[in-house]
Amino acid sequence: MLQSSLGFHTMTLSLPLEAGKVQPLIRHFRRYSQNTGLIQIYRIGEKNKMYEYNPTCKFEYVLPRHIKIKYCKEDHGIAWSIRCNNWSKDFRSYMVEATINPKILGGIHDYITAATYDDMKDAIEKFNDEACRISPLLQTFDCYNLKRIDYCVNFDMNELIGEIPPELMMSLIKRSDIPPFCKEWTKYDTISHRKKSRSESFYLINPSVNINCYSKYMQLLERSRENEDRGFPPIPLSTLNAAQNIIRFEVQCKYRKIYTLSNRAEASGNYSVNKYESFLTYEACDDMINYYFVKTIGKSDWHTLQDAACIVKSHNFNIQKEKRLIGALELINKCRSVSKAKDYYQGSELETFKRTLKDLSGLNINPVTIPKGWGYRYIPNLLYTYYDKAQKEKIEIQRMEEFMNGGYAKL
Repeated sequence: MLQSSLGFHTMTLSLPLEAGKVQPLIRHFRRYSQNTGLIQIYRIGEKNKMYEYNPTCKFEYVLPRHIKIKYCKEDHGIAWSIRCNNWSKDFRSYMVEATINPKILGGIHDYITAATYDDMKDAIEKFNDEACRISPLLQTFDCYNLKRIDYCVNFDMNELIGEIPPELMMSLIKRSDIPPFCKEWTKYDTISHRKKSRSESFYLINPSVNINCYSKYMQLLERSRENEDRGFPPIPLSTLNAAQNIIRFEVQCKYRKIYTLSNRAEASGNYSVNKYESFLTYEACDDMINYYFVKTIGKSDWHTLQDAACIVKSHNFNIQKEKRLIGALELINKCRSVSKAKDYYQGSELETFKRTLKDLSGLNINPVTIPKGWGYRYIPNLLYTYYDKAQKEKIEIQRMEEFMNGGYAKL
């Protein structure tokens, strides 16, 4: 079985809550905490800092605007929040949010394999059971709206392209294109005194969709350290080891995108509250991943600059087109980024450069070339290599099933 997988990993659900029911719900969470010791209640202060929240303390009589409830002893695949909406000064409303990992919630403690539609039955059952144990105010899964879905594809590097270190692969991916509707996430660095992106991830943001490609090992290692700092158990070493060669590409669909998708689903006849049946099929996950992967990283293979130029020359284009294609490869190699190379152009020249990128894609050449000193001349496209291997595995399984069914029929 392939270790690489495509689907989704987490989703956030939301449920409107009347202001008068907030304190009773907090009391129910507190009672559940006292009876089981499974959860801890926090209020969120400035800069998203978490403080333990004791609703019976005389200093905590003012209802916080944001409360988080986390499971203490182990990851249950669910985290609760109670948020105040800031829609009006005269009317205050609240909502309950539940961020769930369907695989873990369903009892499969696997941080590496993507969840699929098939995981939802057990996850919904466990969600409803847990909500019932805590409070009737939490209702059931079917009452919640979907607020966010994180679609993903997990690439096992050894399985797909051989033993290329994930940090080298991320260095190559970070040179990819940044669509005009996105900007790269950056944070002020106190050492360099300028804003910098994360070295281990390619993270693009916009109001409706975030695109994040990162080393799963580095992400889990950082989360493990954060858990220990907050008094939670670290990520198991076995999980960290399993993530060593995993690169994840994810598309984080936020409320604005989910709203658009909900309208489309309703137009197709899905009138349920959260419409998860439309959002979480393999086809829906694949469409979302494929669209944004091609928009950013591309659908072509990586080559060295020299080999890419040789491929261009082998097609015997006229001298102007050959010069245009190779010139673009050389500029991107010099800038170490497709998006930075685009900054050299504007107007009609920019349109010509975009056409050049399409021409290179048609030759199966990723415009980002492999640095000379890496020792690699060719790296296949991650997503399309996954597609090829997944299709071969599917055919092999079908053949095996046909063989087994045929064998039993003869008996």
